[in-house]
Amino acid sequence: MAVHHPGSRAGTGIALKTVRDTIVHGGNKSLFATLNVVPMIDLFILLVIYLIQQFSASGELMLMNPNVAMPKAASNVELQRAPMVAMTLSRGNQAGDLLFENNRIMSLADVNEVKFPSWDIKPLADVLKKSWQLQQQSKDKKQRDNRKIIIQADRTVPFQVIKMVMATCGRNEYREPNFAIMVDSRGDEGATGPAPP
Repeated sequence: MAVHHPGSRAGTGIALKTVRDTIVHGGNKSLFATLNVVPMIDLFILLVIYLIQQFSASGELMLMNPNVAMPKAASNVELQRAPMVAMTLSRGNQAGDLLFENNRIMSLADVNEVKFPSWDIKPLADVLKKSWQLQQQSKDKKQRDNRKIIIQADRTVPFQVIKMVMATCGRNEYREPNFAIMVDSRGDEGATGPAPP
């Protein structure tokens, strides 16, 4: 009897054909894994959109009014979203405007102690009351209790006018004023343009 080299006997029976094919041929699987590129691109697009929204959230806080040259300061704290009162700069012999959420309320020439001796600017007070009533309809308790207001004043607006606006805001539930500024390490000394009067 001759001596034979032993061979693989697994899968020699017909019933074990699939097992034999798996052992001998590796189950006809390719050595390279396929990667679906389209779903991966979709995922990356969603990730990029999410990151853009997260990092630009503070930039959408308020609209920069081109007619307001804000004062510069070295120290700052990032503002949270709140209603905004703006006082624009005057052009030539025309006085600036008092705005609420970029809607004109009145001219700054009309904001003085003669017309409003109690320092309660009626047109602004009416708008603030409506805003406060809308804010109270919010389902979010934190939003309902928010008494902050952003004051964006041009550098040339007299402080007397700013004080009257602050007093009006305080009398109409907005008691935590925040001032919008431009960040500059030199403060207002590094500002360009005319100095405030």
